Amino acid sequence: MKRYMQHLIRGAESRTDAFLASQEKDEKSLQYGGIKGDIWEAKPTIYALTAAVAVYLNPESRYYHQERLFEAMDLALDFVRRTQRLDGSFDYPSCNFCSAPDTSFCFKRLYAAYRLLAKRGDQEDERIRRLEEKYLAIMHRALEAICAGGFHTPNHRWGIAAALLQGAALFGGEEKFAARLKARAGQYLAEGIDGDEYGEYAERSTGNYNAVVNNAMMAMYQVTGDDSFLGYVRRNLSMMLTYIDPDDTIFTQNSTRQDKGKKEYPDKYFYQYLYLCSHEENPVFDGAAHKIIKDNMDRGDLAPDCLHIVMAHEEMENHVFTHYGFLDTYRKFFRHSGVLRVKKERYAYTAIQGKSAFLFFQTGETRVYFKIGESYCDIRNFIPAQIQETEDGCMMTGKANGWYYLPFEQPPKTNDWWAMDHGSREKLINTSLDLTFTVRELEDGLELTVKTEGLDRLPLRVEACIPAGSVLENDHFWMKAAAGEGMILREGQLKIRDGQTKLCLGPGFGEHEFQGHYSGEEVNTEGYTVYLNAYTPVEKTIRLTIE
Repeated sequence: MKRYMQHLIRGAESRTDAFLASQEKDEKSLQYGGIKGDIWEAKPTIYALTAAVAVYLNPESRYYHQERLFEAMDLALDFVRRTQRLDGSFDYPSCNFCSAPDTSFCFKRLYAAYRLLAKRGDQEDERIRRLEEKYLAIMHRALEAICAGGFHTPNHRWGIAAALLQGAALFGGEEKFAARLKARAGQYLAEGIDGDEYGEYAERSTGNYNAVVNNAMMAMYQVTGDDSFLGYVRRNLSMMLTYIDPDDTIFTQNSTRQDKGKKEYPDKYFYQYLYLCSHEENPVFDGAAHKIIKDNMDRGDLAPDCLHIVMAHEEMENHVFTHYGFLDTYRKFFRHSGVLRVKKERYAYTAIQGKSAFLFFQTGETRVYFKIGESYCDIRNFIPAQIQETEDGCMMTGKANGWYYLPFEQPPKTNDWWAMDHGSREKLINTSLDLTFTVRELEDGLELTVKTEGLDRLPLRVEACIPAGSVLENDHFWMKAAAGEGMILREGQLKIRDGQTKLCLGPGFGEHEFQGHYSGEEVNTEGYTVYLNAYTPVEKTIRLTIE
């Protein structure tokens, strides 16, 4: 880790530079980046303070024991205290006020900075004691709000529980207060932690909230010594290695939160892999931690914001890496969420149950995904209801019905259409369509078969969504793929070139020109869509292969 400590220090220094610059920009009102326009928010300042404390206490930093930085931290803590509400809570001004979960996230960083001051600071230094006293006062008030408040999302529970247990340990001398915090934490923990045997949490947020929950589990382990908390982290970090795509970014399309579809490197997981492999022998986690931090440095990206965590654990700071890299290949079927993740030597793919974009194929940085347009009654897209793993791929199935309202058997009490109870109307189901989509793995790509049974004459559309800017060509044309545009591939093969990646899609089929209903249709505005169209009943096979 020694060569990477300087990278972490430089990252924390950059964050501290920004912290000090914001102070100088508005020194009179002491806003310190905590106010955006007219919005008062403590969280950015609290987070910046944690990095500032770390570099202030690190002899290798240019900010080590710098007087100017101490004064800025001292004043910033006053700002945090002023921003704190009377009940001890902090706001997340975009949506949450008097918020216990957001206060718990602030507490996480307040606690980390305080523990670092207590561990690495000179307790004979009046300035260190002054900062500690301010941190303790803010945290004590914050714990009152965290203990009394509620939550919105699954991960909030564990951020709150972790803060309560940390607070109970920190203020253990106040027996009644500590007991109240522990009792409230126990109520949250009694609900049962939402991590399954595969390592998935309820929100399936690989790009963000998995790391948030892992952090809370690590905190509760450190306070209680209960290894079951660390077990959730082990399982999730193992799962995360099967969510790394060929370009070393995280697959986020199955997330239920705001990280869905975002391109994220696994930087926020670095300290978590490092923590595990520095505590227990785990060459796989060792290789992952090493790759994350080395690649982050090689890309020239800002280092992960975790210097304060590494400095608090000597075994992390002194860890010696012996491996490097993610998993070369994997195959994992997550039955609860209906996700199949497969990585082979030349490509990776993901099949997802319950989504209109149900199949993703990636080689290098090039990603192609598939949808099927149905435009059938109120249905716009095929959405797999079931996914079944096969020996060399998977099979996805779904059923759609065509229905019509029937008149009420008894006259309604009103003639106002919007006031009528349409949910109680009887429906006539007079047609149905069963669709099966089969994926078979090839050495250089995928063979895809779509088959329907039931309703005939429906204009079905297999949609291959490719990156905008790709070059499309065959024996008859050459063109650039523009975002939001599309074409029908009537026959033959289509060559797709995206940077250095060359793919081949086909054979095409184009029995009709219908490209979707005007109402409620999902539009691929960011990429280019290649349509393969046929009337039901359909039984067609195409291939997407690497050239």
